[in-house]
Amino acid sequence: MTVNSVVIGWLLLPAIAAFGAALIPKLGRTLLWVVPLLSLGMALSFLGPKASLLPLTLSTNPGVTLQLDAQQLPFVLLNALVLLSIALQRPRHDTNHLQPVLLLVLHGALNSIYLAADLVSIYVAIELISIVSFLLMVDLKRRASLWVAFRYLMLGDLAMLLFLLGVLVVYAKSGSFAIDAAASAPGIAILLILVGLLIKSEAFLPGFWLPKTHAAISAEVSALLSGSVVTAGIAPLSRLGLINIQAAQLLLVLGLLSVVIGGVAALVQDDIKRLLAWSTVSQMGFALLLPAVAGLYALAHGLGKAALFLAVGGLPDRSIRTLQKTGIDGRVGWPMLLASLSLIGLPLSLGYGAKTALVQLLPLPLATVVGWLGVMTALVLVKLLPDRWSPPSPADPGFKVRGLWLLCLALFALPLVLQQPLGLNAASALKLALVLGVGILGERLIRPILRNWTPPDLENFKAIVLAIGITLLVGTAINSNISTGASLP
Repeated sequence: MTVNSVVIGWLLLPAIAAFGAALIPKLGRTLLWVVPLLSLGMALSFLGPKASLLPLTLSTNPGVTLQLDAQQLPFVLLNALVLLSIALQRPRHDTNHLQPVLLLVLHGALNSIYLAADLVSIYVAIELISIVSFLLMVDLKRRASLWVAFRYLMLGDLAMLLFLLGVLVVYAKSGSFAIDAAASAPGIAILLILVGLLIKSEAFLPGFWLPKTHAAISAEVSALLSGSVVTAGIAPLSRLGLINIQAAQLLLVLGLLSVVIGGVAALVQDDIKRLLAWSTVSQMGFALLLPAVAGLYALAHGLGKAALFLAVGGLPDRSIRTLQKTGIDGRVGWPMLLASLSLIGLPLSLGYGAKTALVQLLPLPLATVVGWLGVMTALVLVKLLPDRWSPPSPADPGFKVRGLWLLCLALFALPLVLQQPLGLNAASALKLALVLGVGILGERLIRPILRNWTPPDLENFKAIVLAIGITLLVGTAINSNISTGASLP
């Protein structure tokens, strides 16, 4: 059996497993373990002895190109670990037999988009991801979830319309749907494709749809959306940024703006899920800055953010002001602390390795800016630190923390597997202490100012459509500067 056959079989496995779970519902729980474990094993195998086989081309049929390369492996790892954590969090006797089927289909669709190297396959995979995500969002016990789910679907359709318009321009210019054809595509085509994918990436102004969505859905679905579904846009954007200089420049500028906008918006939130959602907008900005490390950064962010969203399900209240006063159950608080510190860049964690790789590969002036923007991440996440810690208590004995600890374990084990720097030196420790100190001091200073201030609603449908329009205008201006030879950072 060839390696190509094994990888294609792995791609088809989630669909087969989903069919089996639909026919025999009792198999669903078992398959939720088996399928992501096999995905995890497949990714790890290509990080070891089989690494020399990459990039691995699976298909070059007209209209369909599948390719596995080293930049996509972190996405596969993330997808597997997030699904495993969800499986661990599910109640033992869960009667929702449809959810395992949907989770398996979603897992397979995400794996497909990581390998898709043509624009048609990317489109099909994203549409499937959107439909499955919509079904996962709908909770008949939460009436608000129905509207945000429909809103998510409508915005997804708008995103794919823009994406398809860009694809048509690429095809008209090159006669090919391969993503390599976008290397010399007109600027307008690149812009349309990028804006469509930005909506799915939960980044920059199109990411305004995110906070209201997370506020209305369950913690487990939020963990999926912010942990792994977000990569449905990031993965193809990273491919595109590696082959097209215009795309790379656009992603750099829009990524920086996303970091600032998302960070400022997160800072003024009191609802913890809305804070985490706006933080995702900010963190996805970092992932867009450099396509070569987008996968690694998305992996570090996805594991940490999935843990934080899962932890919300075990909190007695979603108000940050209340949690700061009353404290957090240690069973939930300690995983939250580890995940937050990884996102800030704690040595020994995957977050440190991702941030180090990003800063080292950026030009020095830009790296300095990005380093200082890391303080914004600290300002946001230290809001989750309570003024006091409560001792572990069985307040919610039904809430499981196994999925949380799996994600935290991955955050501190993967740096060794991926051979990332650990930061075991005085300089790294001093930098972290400085960032945390500034974050804690800054948060305490601005807390009284924000106490009686309500941020404006930027998440209604009209505002989101306007945000997409502004993104197109900003992108057009950046493209104009690039085409006339103006240098960007």
